[in-house]
Amino acid sequence: MTDRKEVFDLLDDYYARRMTADNIPGMALAITDRDRTVHRREMGVADIASGREVTDETLFQIGSISKSFTSVALLRLVEQGKVDLHAPVKEYLPWFEVRSKYAPITLHHLLTHTAGITMGSDSTVSALSEVWCLRDMDVGAPPGEYFSYSNTGYKVAGLVLEAVTGMTCADAVKRAVVDPLGMKRTHTSITNGLRESTAVGYGWLHDDKLAGRRSPLAPATWSESTSADGSISSVAEDMAAYVRMLLRGGEGPDGRIISEKSYDLLTGRYITPMDSYHGESYGYGLNVEDSDGHRLIWHTGGMVGYTSAMHFDMDLGMGMIVLTNSLSGPDEISRHSVRTLRAAAEGKALPEMSIPPHAFMPEEPGRYVGTYACAHREVTISVEGKVLMAEIDGQRLELEGLSPECFLLDHPLFDLYALRFIVSNEAVKGFTHGPDIYDLEPDSEDTPAPAPPEHWNAYVGHYRSHNPWQSNIRVVMRRGQLIFIDPAAGEEPMHPLPDGSFRIGDDPRSPERISFDMVIDGKAVRASVAGGFLHRSFRP
Repeated sequence: MTDRKEVFDLLDDYYARRMTADNIPGMALAITDRDRTVHRREMGVADIASGREVTDETLFQIGSISKSFTSVALLRLVEQGKVDLHAPVKEYLPWFEVRSKYAPITLHHLLTHTAGITMGSDSTVSALSEVWCLRDMDVGAPPGEYFSYSNTGYKVAGLVLEAVTGMTCADAVKRAVVDPLGMKRTHTSITNGLRESTAVGYGWLHDDKLAGRRSPLAPATWSESTSADGSISSVAEDMAAYVRMLLRGGEGPDGRIISEKSYDLLTGRYITPMDSYHGESYGYGLNVEDSDGHRLIWHTGGMVGYTSAMHFDMDLGMGMIVLTNSLSGPDEISRHSVRTLRAAAEGKALPEMSIPPHAFMPEEPGRYVGTYACAHREVTISVEGKVLMAEIDGQRLELEGLSPECFLLDHPLFDLYALRFIVSNEAVKGFTHGPDIYDLEPDSEDTPAPAPPEHWNAYVGHYRSHNPWQSNIRVVMRRGQLIFIDPAAGEEPMHPLPDGSFRIGDDPRSPERISFDMVIDGKAVRASVAGGFLHRSFRP
């Protein structure tokens, strides 16, 4: 086994360089085995303006890692015979309604994100009002068959927890999980009273553009929250205690938090997510996957201005928590640390700890080279080393890679949208940019796109709200199809439905919807997404 101190020194250097590269102001992290915290660091600043440093008492919002806390609290009720995970939710919340032609939704469906309901808008601070609005939304697929991440679903689970215990969700989670683990600096509601002891959260200065690693930051909007999907604030040492409990199969310092049977339920492999964010399998608020022959359990979290990551290797018996006050995800930091610890324990070569100058460096940059054209502009892409360069009207600029298909270009004509490359049979055919398609080799024999219904033109535009979770979206028309663009989450095609609304995404099982109204002078003024409203902006 490689000397542990040497490994930690290497990791500390990696963390510092990663913070600079990823534009993370402050970070707290802890590595633990099944018995104790073996390494902990507080780094950077909790407040850029004042220079206040992150300490062991600085709180961070952990976001969706809170979901497994909710699951643990519910499993304790299952053990007491007070909850049946497979009973209809209406048995606990008689007023609960959804528009569905399928079998009833159960707690199992909610905890595994297979209820077929919307992700949610977070446009209200009330879980009750957001869940009530489900009665006006359609279930996208039979419950249990399709993974569709839903914050609203966990809000429902939290309301069940309240109905059964007679306590608030925050108090129920505190009593069931936080107190027995001795997490004395952890809070299960986000209130204004915590603001001074919490790191200032940071978001992107330009919230209407897809951000890169070099994008400037600004203080994020503060809001109170007490719903079950993500309302916990904590410190690294407390979260290490939570990771230890999970590493020990549900056992806390003074006895079991949940039984072995409940732990098996918590970490079961119920559904394979079809997205790229949630690993191989999903349990109850936890992702479960195989990694280098080891069982890796993990989850990430995101709040307005905060991100977090938790990974633990059940075979290695070690895990990690990373908390930050930025939107640059700590997922890779946590994953890399666990990979490094695993290699050290097995006497293998440690993984490379270099920090690339860009988030993505193409392995075959030559495949992108060429001149791309749309009706009104040409862009020529070339390669310098492994870096892609774009030439526009004689000006050469570097492309910042976010993935093999997605790049940013800092140019006034291109900064509102990402360049998303079109790949067919492993060959690059062109790229999209907002409403435009730039073809690498235009085909004069291409069949013209069918003309869309004329009233669809009313929906094209930029829409904003005061909701910090979804501050703005854009709708563009691209060769006859409406495209939904969320600067934080990417873009999806819109498909018309019989009621005049649109499904967001190609998968017919998706429950995500958008609709428009208040059409004045040929332009829709209001858009509704997942029950939350956005209004047409004066800016493009």
